[in-house]
Amino acid sequence: MWYFSAIAIMIGLTIYLSMLGLMQWIEDEVNQHELETSAPYAISLFQQGAKQPLDIGMHVQAFYSLELIPEKYGELGDFPIGFNGEIYNNNQVGFLHELVALSPLSAEGAHSREEIFLYRGEFLLDGQLKSLFLIMPTENVELSDTEWTAINLFVLCFIGVLFGLFGFAIHKLSRRLVKPVEQLSRQLKSTESNKTFSVSDQSAAEFRELADSLNHYRQQNEMMMKQEQAFARYASHELRTPLTVISGAAKLQEQNNALEFQARQRGRIQRAALDMQHTIDALLNLVKQERATGSNPPRSLSLAEVQQIIQPLQGLANSKSINISINFEQAPVIKPAPAVLRMLLTNVISNAINASNSGEITISINRHEIVITDKGRGLTESEQENEHGHGLGLLIVDSLCQRYHWQFNLSNMQPTGCSAQLTFPQLTL
Repeated sequence: MWYFSAIAIMIGLTIYLSMLGLMQWIEDEVNQHELETSAPYAISLFQQGAKQPLDIGMHVQAFYSLELIPEKYGELGDFPIGFNGEIYNNNQVGFLHELVALSPLSAEGAHSREEIFLYRGEFLLDGQLKSLFLIMPTENVELSDTEWTAINLFVLCFIGVLFGLFGFAIHKLSRRLVKPVEQLSRQLKSTESNKTFSVSDQSAAEFRELADSLNHYRQQNEMMMKQEQAFARYASHELRTPLTVISGAAKLQEQNNALEFQARQRGRIQRAALDMQHTIDALLNLVKQERATGSNPPRSLSLAEVQQIIQPLQGLANSKSINISINFEQAPVIKPAPAVLRMLLTNVISNAINASNSGEITISINRHEIVITDKGRGLTESEQENEHGHGLGLLIVDSLCQRYHWQFNLSNMQPTGCSAQLTFPQLTL
C-alpha cells in the first residue's frame, strides 16, 4: 500500500512541477518573441533620428548607448550579440529560476528582484556599428504573485481531484479483483463436497473462467474417484473368483488321488492362476499408463490375440448355447498393452454373454473399430440413460477407453440385441 502511495505522490509532484514549468516556459517564449519582433521597428526609428530611451508599446524600451541604461539593470554589455532571454539577480540567466526557488509561493515574491527580458542586437547608425538593447521589465508582462498563487491552488486542487478519482477507481478495481479470490478461497475451504464454485456476475471474465475450471476439475476428480473405487471392486471380484477356484481345487485334490481327477484339478488351478496373472498385469499397465501417458508404443492387433482373449469365456458361452464368431477384416494398430486389451474385451464380451440366453455373439474387427453384437435382451430404458450400460464391467471399459482416447458406444439392435462399438484413433507403426 505504501509503495503505491509513494508512486502516486511522485507522479502528482511530477505533474505539478511539469505544469508550472510549462507555463513559465510559454510565458518566457511569448515575451522573447515580442522582443525579437520589436527589434527591426526600433532600428528603423533610431535610424530616423529617434532619441533614447525609445518606448515601444507599453512594455519595451530600446537603447543603443550603455551609458543611458539604468544601473539597476546591471552590466548588459556583457551579454553577446544575438542574446534574447530573461535576466535576474544582476545578470543571471534562466527561465526556471522562479520554479526552482518556489518564488510563486515565497513570501518575498518573484518580482522583488529586478528581472528583465533582454534582447541584444546591432545596427548601423550614421555609418557606425551600434549595439541595440531592448529591455522589458518582467513586472509588466509576467504573472503577479496573486495570479501565481491562484494558479498553484488550481493545479493542486486539480491534482487532488485526480488523486481522489484514481483512488476511488483503484479501490473499486482492487475490490473487484480481490473479492472473487476471497469467494473462491472460502469455497475451497468449505466442507460441502457438492457445492459448486461460483463468483459474482460483476467479477472479471477471468475469474468466472477460473470458477468453471475449478468446477470441471472437481467433476473430473469425483469421476476419477468413482472410477478408482470401481477398479478396486473389479480387482476384488476378479481376484476373489480365481482364489476361490484354487482353494476349492486344492481341497478336492485331498479327497481323490485318481490321476485323471488330480490332473483336472491342476488344470483348474493353472487356469485360475493365469486369470489372476492377467488381471494383475492389466492393473499394472493401467498404473504405468497413468504415470506416463503415451508411453505404450503402437502395435498391431492379431487374430490369435483375440482368440486367446475369447478362450476363457468359451465355457460360459457354451453353457448358454451361445456361439462366438470373429469377423477379422483388417488388423488395427492400437496402443493398449495385451493385458489391458484383455480386460477391456473380456468385460464387453462377458456383458454380451450375460445379457443373452442363446444365439450368437459376433466380434467384427477392422482398421477403425471393434464391434461386438449379441442377440440378447438389449438395453432397458434405465440402462440407455446410464452411460455405463449394464454396470461395473462397462464402467471399467468406459474408463479404459477414456485413458486411451477411444470412443465407446452402446446401442440397441433391431429387433433384439445390443451393439458395443469401440472406435480408436488411427495410428501407424
